[in-house]
Amino acid sequence: MGIFGRRLLKVVIIMLATVALATSARAATFTKASVKGTYGFMTVLSTANPKTTTFGMVGAMVFDGAGHLTAAYTSNSGGVVKTGTWGGTYSVNSDGTGGIDITTGGNATFAITLNSTAAGVAHGLQMLLIDDSNNEVVSGTAALQSAAKQTYSVASLKGNYAILGNSWTAAANDKQEGVTGILTFDGKGNGTALATVMWGGALLGPKSQTFTYAVNSNGIGSVLLAHGAHWAFALNSVAAGQAEGLQFLVTVSTDLDNGSLVLEGTAVAQ
Repeated sequence: MGIFGRRLLKVVIIMLATVALATSARAATFTKASVKGTYGFMTVLSTANPKTTTFGMVGAMVFDGAGHLTAAYTSNSGGVVKTGTWGGTYSVNSDGTGGIDITTGGNATFAITLNSTAAGVAHGLQMLLIDDSNNEVVSGTAALQSAAKQTYSVASLKGNYAILGNSWTAAANDKQEGVTGILTFDGKGNGTALATVMWGGALLGPKSQTFTYAVNSNGIGSVLLAHGAHWAFALNSVAAGQAEGLQFLVTVSTDLDNGSLVLEGTAVAQ
């Protein structure tokens, strides 16, 4: 075999090894241990029925890696805000699909799909409620805060975070709302918001205002804007004590048409 032939053979062997490794990675087997730690989550109801009460929920779920979970949450149902806890069990199939069964503090069943797995732990979940027979969809996402137990504080949010929020409603007369901008947290419980808002077809802003914020030890927190709006949020993607993102739900706002809309969104560190 000539030099060219030997080189070609080496290239082929390397290519086959690369394909084999990629195939092996794709064929990873998942278990309950693939979901472990605290995950910030958010779910929202969407429907075409204007008589259906709007609903959104944000909070933190703790998975033990062995099939059990607990959660703390804040919800907004047609303008009625509640906080609470629930618990249940979860399952994970070898292909990365699975389910959550809430059995205490409520009753619900979600189908889940794992994503962004690193070091054997899923950093994200896609969630779909599957035991609702109404013509509506409740779905959402969960993002890992940390696989190891941590204690959070206002210092866990510091710096600039780019935000995007959208309203959910089926009522044709409600003013649709969307917002983008920057939240700046000082790490001490105070901040400023610079937001551009589309509300009922009208452009509002960019406008700046101050806010205060709190972060509970479990990574759930709240924002109180100077004009009176309240947000609930859950941290995610915490590295070196700092959250790289959060999911938020507006719980009180004069903009949201007497509670008939739900506005939720995400923020990602710049």
